[in-house]
Amino acid sequence: MTQPPLSEQVQARRVVRAVVALALAQVVFGIWPVIGKLVLPYLPARALVGTRIGLSGPLLFLVTRPWRAAMTRREVLACAGLALLGVVGNQALFIEGLARSTPINSAVLGCLIPCYTLLIAMALRQEAFDPRRVLGVVLALTGALWLVGAERLDFGVERLWGNLALCGNTLLYSFYLVLSRPLVARHGPLAVTGWTFGWSALEVLPYSLPALIVVDWHSLPGGVWAGVVYIVLGASVAAYLLNAYALRIVSASTVAVFVYLQPLVTGLAAGRVLGLRPGWQVLTAAALIFSGVAVTAWRRR
Repeated sequence: MTQPPLSEQVQARRVVRAVVALALAQVVFGIWPVIGKLVLPYLPARALVGTRIGLSGPLLFLVTRPWRAAMTRREVLACAGLALLGVVGNQALFIEGLARSTPINSAVLGCLIPCYTLLIAMALRQEAFDPRRVLGVVLALTGALWLVGAERLDFGVERLWGNLALCGNTLLYSFYLVLSRPLVARHGPLAVTGWTFGWSALEVLPYSLPALIVVDWHSLPGGVWAGVVYIVLGASVAAYLLNAYALRIVSASTVAVFVYLQPLVTGLAAGRVLGLRPGWQVLTAAALIFSGVAVTAWRRR
């Protein structure tokens, strides 16, 4: 039996490493809403946003060293605007939503990102209109509306606002993905990630500093500190770097497919740690969203 050329073997090993990196990233991302739900009773949402971004931003900036990329001053300033969308606004809405909703809902609604991204890309004429893919978006949005409406009927106003904040979080991140595409194409994901996270550490201060000042840091239990370390080093630095590594080897569409592991990971972790089980409304909404995403992502061969 003939052996494939060495270059093919090397490429195959690189793809395997990329798949492992993507799987690890989704596990880390999937567990983070559960950890966040445990931390939030001790650390208010604004303080948690400031802690996550204020610590992970400088770390990612130093690790990625984006100043080595040949970005113009205008492009660096553009990253400041992207930071408001993709990091500060995105994380503020996510954590505020998580404080009022459930980890499982956060993971399910996060799967709207590819659908929102497609709609925005078509609106900005980055992608051509495709009726089949629009049908997928409609299915996914129907699932999201069903989840939001079902929660409103079953769990009251606070859960409704939490789900709406989570929907807003995915919308802001989708705008970030579309608007950052030209910069990523020119300079790569690491440079853009480094500058956006670097800027975000400054931009988050007006939002989070008042909450950070009043936190009694000395009284926080050791488990809360361990959760903060996980959120900063795991769910921020490590997960973003793992995704960036995989993007250098496999396509963006492959990376997007792995995102749909997160609800499974979150559901398992929430059931194990918090005793939460998804109700039939959540399962119905998840089925609609996943069906919509499948129709949106499927391409004819």
